[in-house]
Amino acid sequence: MKQMNWLVCCSALFVLAGCGKSTPSSSAGGSGVTEDSAAGEQAPIRVVAFDEHDETLQAIIDGEMYGTIVQNPYMYGYKSVELLKSLADGQELPPSDEAFIDFPARQIREEDAAAFWKDKNDKLKAGEGEAEFDEGRQSVAYVTNGIDPFWTVAAAGAKAAARELDVNVLIRMPPKGVGDQKSMLEALMVQDSVSGVAVSPIDPENQGELLNQLGDAKHYITHDSDAPNTNRLAYIGMNNYDAGRMAGQLVKEAMPEGGTVMIFVGRLGQLNAEQRRQGLIDELLDRSKDPTRRDPNDGVIAGDRYTILGTKLDNFDKAKAKQNAQDAISKYPDLGCMVGLFAYNPPLCLQAIREAGREVRMTTAP
Repeated sequence: MKQMNWLVCCSALFVLAGCGKSTPSSSAGGSGVTEDSAAGEQAPIRVVAFDEHDETLQAIIDGEMYGTIVQNPYMYGYKSVELLKSLADGQELPPSDEAFIDFPARQIREEDAAAFWKDKNDKLKAGEGEAEFDEGRQSVAYVTNGIDPFWTVAAAGAKAAARELDVNVLIRMPPKGVGDQKSMLEALMVQDSVSGVAVSPIDPENQGELLNQLGDAKHYITHDSDAPNTNRLAYIGMNNYDAGRMAGQLVKEAMPEGGTVMIFVGRLGQLNAEQRRQGLIDELLDRSKDPTRRDPNDGVIAGDRYTILGTKLDNFDKAKAKQNAQDAISKYPDLGCMVGLFAYNPPLCLQAIREAGREVRMTTAP
């Protein structure tokens, strides 16, 4: 009997000794739990970004974000004004452009971030101040899809081109989404002094009639995000599906063991957001290239090594965007990587990680 009691006590102590240890998640596609986190220490949450927000670049330099996919907003603005001016002067689009003027995306990692940031600031200086206006000059309009530091860089390019080409540029940034953009486009349509409009459509599927009316009235081009089923004359931007796959490559570098991923974005329906998201998912699941593929926006998408837990939308509401990040961290203790598809998402993800007391710094590159 004494021997049996001794065995029972030993067994109880053995069970208690193991109670403090976490067990890896059994979800498909990797759990995001490393050996350290399985022993009670949570691994850092990696962050992969889009665009060149100052906080994003600083975090990459500091080792708190792995990398970002950058566009060329300065040239989006510059080329839009240049193209609209040439169309107003009677020039035609070169056949080689095929209606897509491509400024390819780039991957920025820690070793590239400082030089890229300096170049960005130099471009901002070129477009400082208000856009100059002269009643006797031709006018074109540059319409964004919202208000963000990304668009400040694009506006700098538009203003620089306007000064060089002796043309007025009317810069319009809708603060409250599709309704404001609609009002702006309707006003520009009937403004006789405006010969052309460059716009980043917020909801091209539902704005088609309005955009075609714009094209009937003015030289109309798209930038940043396209509306290919409308009568636009050209699209200035990058291949957003390929950019999404490039973001997926950064996730693989940051988390080569596999794990869980949550996506954050302002809205879907906007073509660039749809394409970035799909490219990211396809890359993580090692699928063939297919820009027309669309995975459902809700539910888990599991692959062999990576699991996409979901896509959180905020409709450009920064408080909601941060809350989405906080909720994801709280709901998924083994969350491995957060990917922000719009410029403001990654800094808000980083804030949420810090405030949750989670580790963000990656001391060494994987």
